[in-house]
Amino acid sequence: MKGFKSEAYGYIRDMFVQHNMIKRTVLSFISVFILGFAISLFSLSGFGVDPYISMNMNISSAIGMRFGTYQLIINIIILIFVVIVAHRGLVGIGTVFNMIFAGYSCEFFEKLLSPLAESGALSVRIVFLAAGIVLMCFSSSLFFTANVGVGPYDTLSFMITHASNIPCKWTRVMTDISVILIGLVASGGVSAVLNGNFSEIKNIGVGTVITAFCMWPLVNFFNKYVSSKILAVDYESMSKDLAFFLIKGAMVKHSLRPVTDINNNADEKENNFKSAPFI
Repeated sequence: MKGFKSEAYGYIRDMFVQHNMIKRTVLSFISVFILGFAISLFSLSGFGVDPYISMNMNISSAIGMRFGTYQLIINIIILIFVVIVAHRGLVGIGTVFNMIFAGYSCEFFEKLLSPLAESGALSVRIVFLAAGIVLMCFSSSLFFTANVGVGPYDTLSFMITHASNIPCKWTRVMTDISVILIGLVASGGVSAVLNGNFSEIKNIGVGTVITAFCMWPLVNFFNKYVSSKILAVDYESMSKDLAFFLIKGAMVKHSLRPVTDINNNADEKENNFKSAPFI
């Protein structure tokens, strides 16, 4: 019980001692709704959604459950696993926002925008896809740079990286491929592929490939020129590697300072990163 109380106190401390916490929390909350909007655009485009969402959409459809409800349930399961196994630094108020609101906001915006997609015109679908890419990159950048928690699914690749020393970009590829395959099996997509009926594959397409492998340059652009400016965080001085920023930076949130303070204390912060344990 004593250990549990100490860990609970640690969660609360890490969540509220961070510099400019109110602003970070609000922007994290907003970013999740932008993410839901982006996902709805991907879905309405018919070109496929990101790997994790594709799995959840396919499974929820197969079992007859609302997508938002199923996503919430699977996120809770992942979150419990992360809390038990990983360091608390990966979990924060942003994790809760992502867990609860991403799926339901996607459902809301998809229903709201569905009349615009009824024509099925290729030009409309391409516009939806392009807008979805830009908005998803911006929302991801804003959410990660706010640094008030990692999305439940995102924690898995970070945990695998820590356990195996495999670079995070490759563990993310591993998790993305895994959830795509699970979604294919659940939706009958494997049979469709084997029979050459690619039109029957649901929620997986060029949009899925783009979100899995091609978005990080645009995310990094938003990190450098938009999110870091909004949040007054010197993103580049912390690390050029987003995974390093999240895994190490989350452990020492209390050391985050405004840009001017960060520049004056770079050496001290680097020593903090190196000494911060993951578990």
